[in-house]
Amino acid sequence: MAGALSNDIWKNWEKSGKQEFIKTCVQILKDESKTPLFDKNGKPTNIVKYINDLIDKGIKGSVRKESVVLTLQELVTLHADIPSIILDILNVADAVSSQTDSEDSKDRHNFCAIVKECEKFLSDKLLKERLEIDTLQEVGILKNRTFYSKFIKVKTKLYFLFPLIFVVINNANSIYSEKNEGFAKLLTELNNEFNGNTDPGELIGIVQSLIGCFNLDPNRVLDIILESFENKPKDAKIFVPLINSYMNDPSIISEVLSTKFSFLKNIDQEIPKSLYVLTAQLLQ
Repeated sequence: MAGALSNDIWKNWEKSGKQEFIKTCVQILKDESKTPLFDKNGKPTNIVKYINDLIDKGIKGSVRKESVVLTLQELVTLHADIPSIILDILNVADAVSSQTDSEDSKDRHNFCAIVKECEKFLSDKLLKERLEIDTLQEVGILKNRTFYSKFIKVKTKLYFLFPLIFVVINNANSIYSEKNEGFAKLLTELNNEFNGNTDPGELIGIVQSLIGCFNLDPNRVLDIILESFENKPKDAKIFVPLINSYMNDPSIISEVLSTKFSFLKNIDQEIPKSLYVLTAQLLQ
C-alpha cells in the first residue's frame, strides 16, 4: 500500500504537485476492472485518504478550490468508482463544515463552491443521493422542496428508532477525520469477498462497533449497506440477515426503497435493474 503524500506536493502544487498527485493516483486506479479501494493483493489502498486530503486542502484554502475541482474532474475519468468515493468524502465534509462558526465560515463557503463546480461532472443522481437536502438547496442544486418533505420522514424515523446512544463530539476536525476513517472501514468490511464461512452475526457486530466507535450517521450506514447489497446480489445470504439485524422494521426499509424509486422517477432517470433485483430479494 502506498504511503502518505509528501508535504512538498501541497507546497509546490501549482508547479509540480498536481502532476505528482495525479501520477500517484493513476498507479492505484490503473486497473479499471477492480475496485480502487483494494490493491491486487486485497490490501486497502490510500485512494480515499488522498482524495480526502485534496478536498480538505481546498476547503481550508491551502490549494485553490478551482484547482481542486479540476483535479477531481481528472480523477473521475480514471475509474468508474471515483465519483462515489468523492461523494462519500464530500458527505463527511458537509457535516463538518456545517458546524463551523462565523470565524470559520470561509471553510463552508469553499466547500459549497467545490460542490457547486462538481455538479458539472458528477451525476445529478449521486449528488442528490449522498448530500444533505439542506446543502443541495444551499448550493442551488435542489430547488424542489417536495423531495425534502418526503425524505425527512424517513430520516427522522431512522434517528429516533436506531437503538444506540450517540456521543456529542465538540472538536470538528476530530469528527471529520474519525468519520472518514469509519466510513472507509465500513466500505471495506461490506465489500470483502464473502464465502461460506462468513457469519452475518459477526458482520453486524463489526458494523455496530464501527457506528459506536466513529459516531457514524445511521441513515448513511443503512444507505451504504443497501448499496453494497445492490452491487453484490449474490451475497443475499449475508446481507438479508445483516439488514434484519441492523434495521428490522420493514416499513422503514420500504420507505427508503420507495424514496429511491420516487426520486429516480421524478428526475426522469431510468431505474437500474440492480435496484429491482435488490427490492425483489428483500421482498422474498
